[in-house]
This record gives sequence, C-alpha cells and structure tokens, in this order.
Amino acid sequence: KKKFKDINEFKQWWEKSKKNDQNSILDSIPFTFPAYLEANKIQKKVASVGFEYKNELESIKKIYEETKELELEIKTNNKNKIKEELGDLIFATLDVSRKLKLDPELILKNANKKFSKRWKKLEKFAKKKNLNLNNISMKKYNVLWQKTKK
Repeated sequence: KKKFKDINEFKQWWEKSKKNDQNSILDSIPFTFPAYLEANKIQKKVASVGFEYKNELESIKKIYEETKELELEIKTNNKNKIKEELGDLIFATLDVSRKLKLDPELILKNANKKFSKRWKKLEKFAKKKNLNLNNISMKKYNVLWQKTKK
C-alpha cells in the first residue's frame, strides 16, 4: 500500500492513476469529497451495475462480517489490518444508511447529540454522589450510563 507524505503527493498520484485507468465507473467521483460522501457515491455507482446486496438485512450481515474481521485483527494487534478492517466496517455501515435512504451525517450528528445529553446527565449523577470521574470503574460507569437512559 502506498503511503503519502502530504496532500500534494496524493494529488499527483491520483491524477497519474486517473490517466492510467480511465475506464472505471468510479473515475468521475472527486477524491476531494468528504469520505462519507465519496463512499456513498462509490456505493451508488457499483450498485448501478448490480454490485449490491438485495436488501438492508443483507447489508447488515456485511457489518457483522466486518466486525468479526476487525475483532480478529485487534486480537493479533496488527495496526495496519486494524485500520483496514475498521475502514471496511465504517464503509459497510454507510452502505446500510444508503440503502435505508438516510443521511449518515445527520444520523451521526443525532447520535453525537444523544450521547452528549446522556454524558452530561451522567456527570450530574456522579456529582450528586461526589464521584470523581477519573476514579470510576467501567462497571460503575455502566451503572450510571443505564440510569441516564431512563
């Protein structure tokens, strides 16, 4: 796998590779798009020629597959493979959002908002009980987290 020193080196490589490979249906997708939008465009293009799961449930199965592959690489502590498999997992989740016709940016924004709201509630619970967040076990965090969901 090629590693780039900076964005200019990447741009040069990209332009050269485009000249060498002008026959791909993916050639028209700008590399300057945000990654989630680029993924969406890639998925739409390949789906247009039949490379697509039948339904949302089939796409979700791909998420499970990618999760298992990521778990395996985490166990072997192979950093490069971990990055690769995590990327595959994110790509697969974006495919589910595309199939459901849901905007991943809005979904993630809402998830961030939900998490932040719960976290702030957790902080209040901890403060009422005079708990120092730096000294709480994960088990205690989980108890507090469950309280925030009620």
